[in-house]
Amino acid sequence: MANALIALVLIEGILLVSWNRAYWAWGLPLFSRRIVVPTSALLHFPFDRLEGEVASEKWPTLLFHPLSKRICAFRESFGIHFGWRYPPMMRGLIVIDRQRGEIRVVGWCNWTVLFAVGILIPTITVKPSAALIVALLLGGSYLMQRHRFVAVDSAVRRLMMTGEPQRLVGRDPDRADQRR
Repeated sequence: MANALIALVLIEGILLVSWNRAYWAWGLPLFSRRIVVPTSALLHFPFDRLEGEVASEKWPTLLFHPLSKRICAFRESFGIHFGWRYPPMMRGLIVIDRQRGEIRVVGWCNWTVLFAVGILIPTITVKPSAALIVALLLGGSYLMQRHRFVAVDSAVRRLMMTGEPQRLVGRDPDRADQRR
């Protein structure tokens, strides 16, 4: 059982670090928010500004990685962090849906958490107090990470309210005016 958990943690860690698109696209949703936005505003959503908009406070930094023009994945940094830490339960995805005129912020459950819950169920009959402690730790970790995902949702809403279009990198605005 321990070997399976270690193997799962390693596989999931590799998928998280490599930003594997298939891994980020599906799972068991533990967090979901919809932000209704005019379709014209969806064309220029500034994914590149998200990392600066989400305050890290005392928590590990959230890293954002665009998987396409409509999809951006995010997760906690694995780097050295001096402050509060919690076991991550979810990986996040921001999806721009032009057909529905919305942006969705989704938190998919990590595989290791599903495995831990699967182990927890039979443990209840053997050691109910240990299962209760693990359940409380998992619940506390979920609440912490939910707080972080709400901060991402708020950052997306703030960026949509500013209405500032995404700037093209490497383009001189003065030159563009001269061509007109």
